[in-house]
Amino acid sequence: MWWIILISILVPAISVGTFVVLIIISKIKHQHGDYNDGGGIHIGAHQRVSFFTPANDRAGIVGEKRVNYYLRPLLRNDEYLLTNLLLPLWNGEKAEIDCVLVSRKGIFCIEIKHWVGHISGNDEDEFWLQEYDDPYRKNKYRKNPIKQNDFHCTIIKEKLNIYYPINNVVIFYRLEYGRRINSKYIYTVRKFRDYYRSLDSNVIPESSLKIIYQKLKPYIATLEQLQRHREAYK
Repeated sequence: MWWIILISILVPAISVGTFVVLIIISKIKHQHGDYNDGGGIHIGAHQRVSFFTPANDRAGIVGEKRVNYYLRPLLRNDEYLLTNLLLPLWNGEKAEIDCVLVSRKGIFCIEIKHWVGHISGNDEDEFWLQEYDDPYRKNKYRKNPIKQNDFHCTIIKEKLNIYYPINNVVIFYRLEYGRRINSKYIYTVRKFRDYYRSLDSNVIPESSLKIIYQKLKPYIATLEQLQRHREAYK
């Protein structure tokens, strides 16, 4: 009977050990990313979440941080992840852009959403419907994030004055079941990573990466600039 007792002790121990090893491997893989020289250059305001941060703002900031965490391992060390840009408009206002990814695979203007509930909409709709299961929460109509980000892409192209296309990407950190979204521009984090990895790595030459970054660098906002912009926008 002693061998039955021994197996009952060893099997759980081996299972736990295997689980720990898998976690360590996962963390190492994330740190190194897709390349031995991976990790990219992340430039942008590091927003803080405090006790006094409003719930809606808190969800958005946390969503952006998590998405950026998963985007960086896709990049090489001389490629860029730029977050929280404020680009001036012709009317004196500014457009806030969540994220611009600059790599050999292209330029990606990324809008990050952390909406909850059931989302309905397509590329042509002016507004999308956000419905809740909670009877105490009122359903909302939201501006179409695809059209919103397409406008951001146009602004970036004007500022850069280059012939490279600007890719319109909207990433939902979480999409609940029951959604009815018909769009070729909407991704979860995992789907965007799979899509990005499938792309050609020779769209933008290495020599142009820093030039593009230098043109966008002046528009990267500080925490104070972001706060003033959002207060004015509200």
